[in-house]
Amino acid sequence: MATLRIYDLKEHALALDLKDLLRLLAPRSLEANWIVSTVKSSEPEHEWFEATGEGGEQLEDLAQDNARLSGSDLAALADNTRQVIWGEFVASAPKQPDKTWIIIRALDGTFYEIDTDDETILNKISATYKDVRTGEAPVTSWRLYRPGE
Repeated sequence: MATLRIYDLKEHALALDLKDLLRLLAPRSLEANWIVSTVKSSEPEHEWFEATGEGGEQLEDLAQDNARLSGSDLAALADNTRQVIWGEFVASAPKQPDKTWIIIRALDGTFYEIDTDDETILNKISATYKDVRTGEAPVTSWRLYRPGE
C-alpha cells in the first residue's frame, strides 16, 4: 500500500479532520465497512484513541472494542466530532470484506496518514491538500515520550 501524510494547516491547527476525508472519499467511504480502533504504541499495552465532541466520545467507546460500523454511521459520528486527535479507521469495500481498501490514521492531532492502493484516492488527496508527503512506511506504532530521554 502507498502511504500519504497530510499536514495542511489553517491558523496553526490541522486544516482537516475525519469528516473532511470521508466527504472527499464519498461515495465509496459511505458504502464501505469500517473498523474503528486505537493507534498502538511502541510500548506494550499502550494505545490511544482521542476525539472531542459528542461524536468523538462515541468513537472512543467504539475504538476500545475495535467496533465495526457502516460508512454512513461513521460519517454521522464524524460530523458530530470536533477533532480526532488519535485514531485508526480501516475500511473494506462491501463486495470485498476481507480486503482492506483504505486505512486512515489520525496521529497526535499533527497529521493524517492514508494507506491505500487506490490510485484514484491517492490522486484525489494529492490534488485537494497542499502539504501532502509520501511516507516510507505507515506508522504502525507510536513511541511514548518520556521527559529526559
